[in-house]
Amino acid sequence: MKNSRSRGRIVRGLVAVALTTCLTLATGSAATAQAADCAGRGVPTSKISIQLWTFAEYIGFGADPATIARLEEVLRRLSEMGYRNVEPFTLSGLSAEDYRALLDKYGLEASARHVNVGTPTTPVDFEQILRENKALGIKFFGSGGTPNYATEAEWIAYAEYLNELGELARRRGQTLMVHNHNWEFERVFGDRTAFDILMEHTDPRNVVFQVDLYWATRGGADPVELLERYGNRIQLFHVKDMAAGPFPGRIEIVGEGIIDFPEVFAASQGPVRSYVVEHDPRFGDPTFDPFEAAEKGFNYLDCVTY
Repeated sequence: MKNSRSRGRIVRGLVAVALTTCLTLATGSAATAQAADCAGRGVPTSKISIQLWTFAEYIGFGADPATIARLEEVLRRLSEMGYRNVEPFTLSGLSAEDYRALLDKYGLEASARHVNVGTPTTPVDFEQILRENKALGIKFFGSGGTPNYATEAEWIAYAEYLNELGELARRRGQTLMVHNHNWEFERVFGDRTAFDILMEHTDPRNVVFQVDLYWATRGGADPVELLERYGNRIQLFHVKDMAAGPFPGRIEIVGEGIIDFPEVFAASQGPVRSYVVEHDPRFGDPTFDPFEAAEKGFNYLDCVTY
Protein backbone atom coordinates (compact mmCIF):
# COMPACT_ATOMS: atom_id res chain seq x y z
CA MET A 1 0.00 0.00 0.00
CA LYS A 2 1.16 3.53 -0.76
CA ASN A 3 1.37 5.18 2.63
CA SER A 4 2.08 8.61 1.16
CA ARG A 5 -1.20 8.62 -0.73
CA SER A 6 -3.06 7.32 2.29
CA ARG A 7 -1.58 10.00 4.53
CA GLY A 8 -2.43 12.62 1.90
CA ARG A 9 -6.04 11.51 1.97
CA ILE A 10 -6.02 11.80 5.77
CA VAL A 11 -4.57 15.31 5.58
CA ARG A 12 -7.34 16.36 3.23
CA GLY A 13 -9.78 15.00 5.75
CA LEU A 14 -8.04 17.00 8.49
CA VAL A 15 -8.43 20.21 6.52
CA ALA A 16 -12.12 19.45 6.06
CA VAL A 17 -12.52 18.80 9.78
CA ALA A 18 -10.83 22.11 10.60
CA LEU A 19 -13.09 24.01 8.21
CA THR A 20 -16.17 22.26 9.53
CA THR A 21 -15.20 23.10 13.09
CA CYS A 22 -14.74 26.77 12.23
CA LEU A 23 -18.06 26.92 10.43
CA THR A 24 -19.83 25.19 13.30
CA LEU A 25 -18.40 27.60 15.83
CA ALA A 26 -19.37 30.53 13.61
CA THR A 27 -22.90 29.50 12.80
CA GLY A 28 -24.02 27.79 16.01
CA SER A 29 -27.71 26.99 15.81
CA ALA A 30 -27.69 27.37 12.02
CA ALA A 31 -25.43 24.33 11.78
CA THR A 32 -27.86 22.36 13.92
CA ALA A 33 -30.74 23.39 11.69
CA GLN A 34 -28.76 22.37 8.62
CA ALA A 35 -28.11 18.93 10.13
CA ALA A 36 -31.82 18.50 10.72
CA ASP A 37 -32.57 19.56 7.15
CA CYS A 38 -30.15 17.03 5.66
CA ALA A 39 -31.47 14.05 7.63
CA GLY A 40 -32.25 11.10 5.40
CA ARG A 41 -30.20 12.33 2.44
CA GLY A 42 -27.15 10.24 3.16
CA VAL A 43 -26.75 6.49 3.67
CA PRO A 44 -30.16 4.78 3.60
CA THR A 45 -31.39 3.94 7.09
CA SER A 46 -31.75 0.33 6.01
CA LYS A 47 -27.96 0.18 5.54
CA ILE A 48 -26.91 1.96 8.74
CA SER A 49 -25.95 -0.31 11.62
CA ILE A 50 -23.87 -0.17 14.78
CA GLN A 51 -21.42 -2.64 16.26
CA LEU A 52 -22.55 -3.24 19.84
CA TRP A 53 -18.92 -3.51 20.93
CA THR A 54 -19.29 0.28 21.24
CA PHE A 55 -21.30 -0.49 24.40
CA ALA A 56 -19.15 -3.34 25.69
CA GLU A 57 -18.09 -1.55 28.86
CA TYR A 58 -21.59 -0.21 29.51
CA ILE A 59 -23.42 -3.50 28.99
CA GLY A 60 -20.70 -5.67 30.51
CA PHE A 61 -19.74 -9.25 29.81
CA GLY A 62 -22.05 -11.13 32.15
CA ALA A 63 -25.22 -13.11 31.55
CA ASP A 64 -27.14 -12.01 34.65
CA PRO A 65 -30.45 -10.07 34.69
CA ALA A 66 -28.66 -6.74 35.24
CA THR A 67 -26.57 -7.28 32.11
CA ILE A 68 -29.66 -8.18 30.08
CA ALA A 69 -31.42 -5.07 31.41
CA ARG A 70 -28.54 -2.87 30.25
CA LEU A 71 -28.55 -4.60 26.86
CA GLU A 72 -32.26 -3.92 26.54
CA GLU A 73 -31.76 -0.27 27.46
CA VAL A 74 -29.12 0.04 24.74
CA LEU A 75 -31.40 -1.52 22.13
CA ARG A 76 -34.30 0.72 23.15
CA ARG A 77 -32.23 3.88 22.92
CA LEU A 78 -30.66 2.89 19.61
CA SER A 79 -34.12 2.36 18.18
CA GLU A 80 -35.14 5.81 19.40
CA MET A 81 -32.08 7.33 17.69
CA GLY A 82 -33.25 5.91 14.37
CA TYR A 83 -31.21 2.73 14.09
CA ARG A 84 -32.92 -0.24 12.50
CA ASN A 85 -29.90 -2.56 12.50
CA VAL A 86 -27.32 -3.67 15.03
CA GLU A 87 -24.25 -5.90 14.85
CA PRO A 88 -23.89 -8.06 18.00
CA PHE A 89 -20.59 -9.44 19.24
CA THR A 90 -22.14 -11.55 22.01
CA LEU A 91 -25.59 -12.84 22.91
CA SER A 92 -25.06 -11.99 26.61
CA GLY A 93 -26.08 -15.48 27.67
CA LEU A 94 -29.39 -15.40 25.79
CA SER A 95 -30.46 -18.06 23.33
CA ALA A 96 -30.52 -16.94 19.72
CA GLU A 97 -34.32 -17.10 19.82
CA ASP A 98 -34.55 -14.91 22.94
CA TYR A 99 -32.05 -12.43 21.53
CA ARG A 100 -34.08 -12.23 18.31
CA ALA A 101 -37.24 -11.61 20.35
CA LEU A 102 -35.50 -8.71 22.11
CA LEU A 103 -34.48 -7.21 18.77
CA ASP A 104 -38.02 -7.61 17.47
CA LYS A 105 -39.37 -5.81 20.53
CA TYR A 106 -37.51 -2.65 19.51
CA GLY A 107 -37.91 -2.93 15.76
CA LEU A 108 -34.28 -3.91 15.19
CA GLU A 109 -32.57 -6.48 13.00
CA ALA A 110 -29.12 -8.03 13.27
CA SER A 111 -27.53 -6.92 10.00
CA ALA A 112 -24.39 -8.94 10.74
CA ARG A 113 -22.65 -10.59 13.65
CA HIS A 114 -19.16 -10.93 15.06
CA VAL A 115 -18.62 -14.42 16.42
CA ASN A 116 -15.47 -16.49 16.80
CA VAL A 117 -15.21 -18.87 13.85
CA GLY A 118 -11.96 -20.40 15.03
CA THR A 119 -8.68 -21.14 13.26
CA PRO A 120 -7.14 -24.22 11.60
CA THR A 121 -5.63 -25.25 14.95
CA THR A 122 -8.57 -24.19 17.15
CA PRO A 123 -11.78 -25.00 15.28
CA VAL A 124 -15.23 -24.25 16.71
CA ASP A 125 -18.70 -25.76 16.50
CA PHE A 126 -19.52 -24.12 13.19
CA GLU A 127 -22.87 -25.86 12.86
CA GLN A 128 -24.03 -24.23 16.09
CA ILE A 129 -23.02 -20.82 14.75
CA LEU A 130 -25.01 -21.43 11.57
CA ARG A 131 -28.06 -22.52 13.58
CA GLU A 132 -27.84 -19.42 15.76
CA ASN A 133 -27.44 -17.21 12.70
CA LYS A 134 -30.59 -18.65 11.19
CA ALA A 135 -32.56 -18.01 14.38
CA LEU A 136 -31.20 -14.47 14.60
CA GLY A 137 -31.92 -13.74 10.95
CA ILE A 138 -28.24 -12.99 10.25
CA LYS A 139 -26.70 -13.24 6.79
CA PHE A 140 -23.18 -11.82 7.29
CA PHE A 141 -20.95 -13.06 10.09
CA GLY A 142 -17.32 -13.60 11.02
CA SER A 143 -14.71 -13.23 13.71
CA GLY A 144 -14.07 -9.79 15.14
CA GLY A 145 -10.43 -10.09 14.14
CA THR A 146 -7.89 -12.34 12.46
CA PRO A 147 -4.94 -13.96 14.25
CA ASN A 148 -1.76 -11.88 13.90
CA TYR A 149 0.25 -14.60 12.18
CA ALA A 150 3.96 -14.09 11.58
CA THR A 151 4.45 -16.32 8.53
CA GLU A 152 2.99 -16.38 5.04
CA ALA A 153 2.22 -20.10 5.36
CA GLU A 154 0.06 -19.47 8.42
CA TRP A 155 -1.92 -16.77 6.60
CA ILE A 156 -2.49 -19.03 3.61
CA ALA A 157 -3.66 -21.90 5.84
CA TYR A 158 -6.01 -19.54 7.65
CA ALA A 159 -7.43 -18.22 4.38
CA GLU A 160 -8.03 -21.77 3.14
CA TYR A 161 -9.74 -22.60 6.44
CA LEU A 162 -12.02 -19.57 6.06
CA ASN A 163 -12.79 -20.53 2.49
CA GLU A 164 -13.98 -23.98 3.61
CA LEU A 165 -16.20 -22.44 6.27
CA GLY A 166 -17.48 -19.90 3.78
CA GLU A 167 -18.53 -22.62 1.39
CA LEU A 168 -20.49 -24.34 4.16
CA ALA A 169 -22.13 -21.05 5.09
CA ARG A 170 -23.01 -20.25 1.46
CA ARG A 171 -24.83 -23.55 1.12
CA ARG A 172 -26.96 -22.48 4.09
CA GLY A 173 -27.76 -19.04 2.67
CA GLN A 174 -25.25 -17.20 4.85
CA THR A 175 -22.06 -15.26 4.08
CA LEU A 176 -18.75 -15.42 5.94
CA MET A 177 -16.94 -12.10 6.23
CA VAL A 178 -13.42 -11.09 7.26
CA HIS A 179 -12.97 -8.06 9.51
CA ASN A 180 -9.54 -6.43 9.52
CA HIS A 181 -7.40 -4.63 12.04
CA ASN A 182 -4.07 -2.94 11.28
CA TRP A 183 -1.81 -6.01 11.22
CA GLU A 184 -3.29 -7.44 8.01
CA PHE A 185 -1.63 -4.50 6.24
CA GLU A 186 1.52 -4.36 8.36
CA ARG A 187 2.39 -8.04 7.74
CA VAL A 188 4.11 -8.00 4.35
CA PHE A 189 5.50 -10.97 2.42
CA GLY A 190 7.31 -9.85 -0.71
CA ASP A 191 4.89 -7.55 -2.49
CA ARG A 192 1.78 -8.92 -0.75
CA THR A 193 0.20 -7.97 2.54
CA ALA A 194 -1.61 -10.49 4.71
CA PHE A 195 -4.82 -8.79 3.53
CA ASP A 196 -3.86 -9.57 -0.08
CA ILE A 197 -3.22 -13.20 0.87
CA LEU A 198 -6.65 -13.49 2.47
CA MET A 199 -8.18 -12.14 -0.73
CA GLU A 200 -6.14 -14.39 -3.03
CA HIS A 201 -6.79 -17.63 -1.15
CA THR A 202 -10.54 -17.25 -0.66
CA ASP A 203 -13.25 -17.68 -3.26
CA PRO A 204 -15.38 -14.54 -3.80
CA ARG A 205 -18.43 -16.77 -3.60
CA ASN A 206 -17.46 -17.96 -0.14
CA VAL A 207 -15.84 -15.01 1.65
CA VAL A 208 -16.47 -11.26 1.61
CA PHE A 209 -14.74 -8.49 3.55
CA GLN A 210 -15.84 -5.96 6.13
CA VAL A 211 -13.24 -3.20 5.99
CA ASP A 212 -12.71 -1.34 9.23
CA LEU A 213 -11.76 2.09 7.93
CA TYR A 214 -9.93 3.17 11.08
CA TRP A 215 -7.77 0.06 11.37
CA ALA A 216 -7.05 -0.06 7.64
CA THR A 217 -5.90 3.56 7.73
CA ARG A 218 -3.83 2.94 10.85
CA GLY A 219 -2.18 -0.03 9.16
CA GLY A 220 -1.00 2.21 6.32
CA ALA A 221 -3.59 1.18 3.75
CA ASP A 222 -5.53 3.55 1.54
CA PRO A 223 -9.21 2.54 1.76
CA VAL A 224 -9.89 4.05 -1.66
CA GLU A 225 -7.15 1.94 -3.25
CA LEU A 226 -8.53 -1.13 -1.51
CA LEU A 227 -11.95 -0.46 -2.98
CA GLU A 228 -10.54 0.22 -6.44
CA ARG A 229 -8.51 -2.99 -6.33
CA TYR A 230 -10.95 -5.41 -4.75
CA GLY A 231 -14.31 -4.08 -5.88
CA ASN A 232 -17.39 -5.82 -4.57
CA ARG A 233 -15.44 -8.25 -2.42
CA ILE A 234 -15.66 -5.42 0.11
CA GLN A 235 -19.33 -5.46 1.04
CA LEU A 236 -19.42 -3.95 4.52
CA PHE A 237 -17.72 -1.04 6.28
CA HIS A 238 -16.92 -0.45 9.90
CA VAL A 239 -17.25 3.31 9.94
CA LYS A 240 -14.78 4.34 12.60
CA ASP A 241 -12.96 7.69 12.64
CA MET A 242 -9.41 8.72 13.59
CA ALA A 243 -8.61 11.71 15.79
CA ALA A 244 -6.45 14.53 14.48
CA GLY A 245 -2.89 14.95 15.74
CA PRO A 246 0.21 12.76 15.50
CA PHE A 247 -0.43 9.68 13.39
CA PRO A 248 -2.05 7.37 14.29
CA GLY A 249 -4.70 9.21 16.25
CA ARG A 250 -7.01 7.39 18.60
CA ILE A 251 -10.50 6.28 17.61
CA GLU A 252 -12.81 9.28 17.35
CA ILE A 253 -16.55 9.83 17.07
CA VAL A 254 -17.63 9.37 13.46
CA GLY A 255 -17.52 12.66 11.58
CA GLU A 256 -15.27 14.38 14.11
CA GLY A 257 -12.00 12.90 12.91
CA ILE A 258 -9.82 13.03 9.80
CA ILE A 259 -10.92 10.10 7.65
CA ASP A 260 -12.51 11.29 4.40
CA PHE A 261 -15.62 9.11 4.48
CA PRO A 262 -17.36 10.71 1.45
CA GLU A 263 -14.37 9.92 -0.76
CA VAL A 264 -14.18 6.38 0.56
CA PHE A 265 -17.90 5.74 0.15
CA ALA A 266 -17.86 7.15 -3.38
CA ALA A 267 -15.03 4.79 -4.35
CA SER A 268 -17.04 1.64 -3.70
CA GLN A 269 -16.99 -0.61 -6.76
CA GLY A 270 -20.02 -2.64 -5.71
CA PRO A 271 -23.00 -2.66 -3.36
CA VAL A 272 -22.05 -1.88 0.22
CA ARG A 273 -24.52 -3.86 2.29
CA SER A 274 -23.93 -2.22 5.64
CA TYR A 275 -22.29 0.93 7.04
CA VAL A 276 -21.58 -0.02 10.64
CA VAL A 277 -20.85 2.75 13.14
CA GLU A 278 -18.31 1.69 15.75
CA HIS A 279 -16.31 3.31 18.50
CA ASP A 280 -14.19 0.95 20.57
CA PRO A 281 -14.85 1.54 24.29
CA ARG A 282 -12.39 3.69 26.18
CA PHE A 283 -12.33 1.33 29.13
CA GLY A 284 -11.95 3.21 32.38
CA ASP A 285 -12.53 6.63 30.80
CA PRO A 286 -15.67 8.14 32.39
CA THR A 287 -15.72 10.97 29.82
CA PHE A 288 -16.56 8.58 26.98
CA ASP A 289 -20.28 8.28 26.32
CA PRO A 290 -21.13 5.41 23.92
CA PHE A 291 -24.65 6.77 23.45
CA GLU A 292 -23.22 10.07 22.21
CA ALA A 293 -20.92 8.19 19.82
CA ALA A 294 -23.86 6.15 18.55
CA GLU A 295 -26.17 9.11 18.02
CA LYS A 296 -23.57 11.32 16.33
CA GLY A 297 -22.49 8.40 14.15
CA PHE A 298 -26.05 7.76 13.00
CA ASN A 299 -26.68 11.45 12.30
CA TYR A 300 -23.46 11.70 10.30
CA LEU A 301 -24.30 8.75 8.08
CA ASP A 302 -27.89 9.92 7.75
CA CYS A 303 -26.64 13.21 6.27
CA VAL A 304 -23.36 12.43 4.51
CA THR A 305 -23.34 12.82 0.72
CA TYR A 306 -20.88 11.12 -1.59
